[in-house]
Amino acid sequence: MVYVAGGSYTRGCDNCAEQDKIYETPSHKVSVDGYHIAPTEVTIAQWNAVMGGKKSAWESEKAPKIGVSWFDANSFACKLGQLTGHQYRLLTDAEWEFAARGGSDGIIDNFKFSGSNTVDDVAWYSENSGGKAHDVATKKPNKLGLYDMSGNSWEWVYDWLVGYTAGDKINPVQLTGSGNKTRRGGSYGEPAEFARVSRRAIRSRDGAADMGFRIGMSTEFPPGMVGPCEAANPSAAVCDGDKNRDCRLITAADEAWISDDYTVVIDGDGVAALSGFPNVSGQWYTLNNRSFNVVTKSGTKTYAYYVFSEDELTMISDDGIPYRLYKRALSEAKNKVSLPTVSNPKTLEQLIAAVEPERLVTDEQIAHPDTSVRDPRIAAASGYTWFFDGRCCGGNHKYRFHLDKNGDAEFVVMDYDDTHHENILAKGRWFTVGNIGLHIILNGKYYNYLYTAGERSMSYSEYMPAGPIFCHISFQNYERGDFRIFNKTVFDDNIKRPRGFNGENPVYEAGDYQWGS
Repeated sequence: MVYVAGGSYTRGCDNCAEQDKIYETPSHKVSVDGYHIAPTEVTIAQWNAVMGGKKSAWESEKAPKIGVSWFDANSFACKLGQLTGHQYRLLTDAEWEFAARGGSDGIIDNFKFSGSNTVDDVAWYSENSGGKAHDVATKKPNKLGLYDMSGNSWEWVYDWLVGYTAGDKINPVQLTGSGNKTRRGGSYGEPAEFARVSRRAIRSRDGAADMGFRIGMSTEFPPGMVGPCEAANPSAAVCDGDKNRDCRLITAADEAWISDDYTVVIDGDGVAALSGFPNVSGQWYTLNNRSFNVVTKSGTKTYAYYVFSEDELTMISDDGIPYRLYKRALSEAKNKVSLPTVSNPKTLEQLIAAVEPERLVTDEQIAHPDTSVRDPRIAAASGYTWFFDGRCCGGNHKYRFHLDKNGDAEFVVMDYDDTHHENILAKGRWFTVGNIGLHIILNGKYYNYLYTAGERSMSYSEYMPAGPIFCHISFQNYERGDFRIFNKTVFDDNIKRPRGFNGENPVYEAGDYQWGS
């Protein structure tokens, strides 16, 4: 490990490209205490020594270990710490950039890349890598003796990806966000611009493509950081409660589910209040641990939800407003809400009795669903499809979710630089359960999503126009708990390009139904 003496620097980039400013500005002064950092990305040999396994025939043991999720990286740090007695962990975003700039001695150089203004001196990237990762430490190091902090493999850091704020900061750690962590350094498959020392990119914690990491170490964890063993295995709350009142959602008297702009208070006595969804209050119940329902004077407001861990929740309303919420002290909430006093409250049985019949799903129906049921609200209208432009949220992709009326489904991600380059995230035959569970089957494999459907009454931006919307929460091992908002879009050649089903004889029968993550 290399010791990085504490110091101060200017984090971010005020003169970067317009599309990068969302996560790199405003630049601001950051001070960090001393810490240790690995001189290279974790290699295949190091990974196998700690986690078990052996390299494939085409791999080099000295190449960075890639295909690693954020949870995997924490799991490595956890196990290495248990083996050695040292407190290994992921670096914070602030620590990573300070080290990439070369620490206190290197920041005066103000290099664009880590150790040089000439990218080929220090980085493997798309123009010189030949489309593959290379052995670590085969390019020049920066002033701290750190290799490959520009290029070779993307590197996980601990922080959620949220735009910077102005003002000086000391040992900052972004502890909350909207579902995605920060990746740094670019990779062998990305252009040189992605290898800049200030460049930040978005990634789901479960995303692993081209992802590697390097480890840090310090005697104390930065403020608020959860240790790697706990971070690697977040546990959903376990509690005993009524089947139609998911007790994992209930907040104590001094608690709330909080994001930057939203507050949700859920009382054990059966009343709830939510700000910004829009503001909603009334009695509540849950169905199948999938939908949270608030009965108001004007009707029932429904939210698909996913309890990620004891203090983390994804919730998405039926008019398409999804948010990641964290259980925190009520005093931390920017938007205050008060629990209502309900006149003539209904019993839980009365609330459930008023539910639309198609939303009531038995355990037997969940275990053995009718695969011919398709919610007509999300079936593609003639000549249209569901489309999401990820530039709204700092991403580099577009997404298409086509749900044909005849039962064919296709969920595709497209790159901006070459929209003919596609990856199929899910494909097969689709069906729905309880107007909230969306499932796609192909060759016995299931792709599962919670979803809502509705109408956006007004346009918020070019990426969020008024009109029909379809939203989902991923409910599978890849990008679990993440959400996307799709708009009704003309199904033209710019976004169509069908790729065909995987396999010569795809099998759509339900077989052993697979739900959950």
